[in-house]
Amino acid sequence: MVRDTKTPHELIECTRDTATSSEERRARRRSFVFDHNAIANPDIARDIVVRVDADFERIFGSDD
Repeated sequence: MVRDTKTPHELIECTRDTATSSEERRARRRSFVFDHNAIANPDIARDIVVRVDADFERIFGSDD
């Protein structure tokens, strides 16, 4: 098995020049928040994430 021998700092530096659309960032944010909230309360996590994401978009708008 081959393992990546890059340090965490090197891995972060590799991603700095990666361009992502606002929709990709939004999807990542929703996924991250849902995964962390689903552990605590899976029954309401999805509803909360959808509502908070809509509020975030309304308040802060799009990055594009």
